[in-house]
Formats: sequence, C-alpha cells, structure tokens
Amino acid sequence: MSIIGMGLIFYSPFSTKDIKEGDDYLSSDFENPEKVQEQAMSGRIVAINVGSPGEYVLNIYSGYPSEEFIKSRSLKFRLGIEIRDELLCVRDLFDLIDWEEEVAEEQVLRLSNGYYHMTFLSEVPDSGVHGDNQVIDLYLQKLNGMPKLRFKGVPMLF
Repeated sequence: MSIIGMGLIFYSPFSTKDIKEGDDYLSSDFENPEKVQEQAMSGRIVAINVGSPGEYVLNIYSGYPSEEFIKSRSLKFRLGIEIRDELLCVRDLFDLIDWEEEVAEEQVLRLSNGYYHMTFLSEVPDSGVHGDNQVIDLYLQKLNGMPKLRFKGVPMLF
C-alpha cells in the first residue's frame, strides 16, 4: 500500500457515516492527539502513525501471533476495533483531508461483525528507511467485547 501521509487508518464504514464527501476531517477532528486516542479507544477510526510516507506491505492474519514472533519484532502495538457492515477498510491517514466515502476494493477486508484485537508487528526495513517496502503484520482476534487498551495519544508503530 502506497501512502503519502504519516499513517494508516482502519475503520468499519459505520464509524465514518458522519463525515461528508470533501470534508477535511483530519484538520477538524483528527489532528488533536486526544481525539485520535478517543477514536482508537472506542474502536471507531483506528489510526496508527507509521513514521513516514512510503510503501507498506500489510499482511493480515486471523488470531494472535505466537509469543516468539512478537518477541522477534521491535515494532509492536495492540489496538481494538469494532466491525459492523462486515467490512474493515484500510486507508492512508491523509484520505481524511478530502474525504471520499468510496474505498478501493483491495483496501477492504470482509470480516464477521464484532470486536477485534488488532496486533501490529513490524521491523524497520534493511535500508533503515521506514516505508521502504516495510512489512506490517496485522493479526485480528475476534473478542466478545471491546478490549481494554492502554496507551496515550497517537498509536505509533515506529
């Protein structure tokens, strides 16, 4: 996935229903770290700062990664998300600047409705440059409710 912003957003379409076509939701509601944290804690629009624009390879798996795999990665973060509409959308953070409801099919994953733990794992590429075909492994584990999360501000994966 090629991004021009500093991060990625994950959401189910119900959570963006109040954003109108053409709105600059980034400036109006998403530049304040407290609002980003509030959205992520509620599992609505989940943003992660990846540290740099560039090319990212997002591998998505079901369940939890092994403890060995978690320990082998230097970049890790755990979040939660609520899925409705049986859709999970993944987009460039900067898509929030000039919002368009339509999202490319390759950026949509079909999931059962419910709550999910999201485990993000990555490494800085061999080049030392974030976004240089950087692989991000995302594990999705379905839960009975929104997981308890512990972080402050913007979730960062760099």
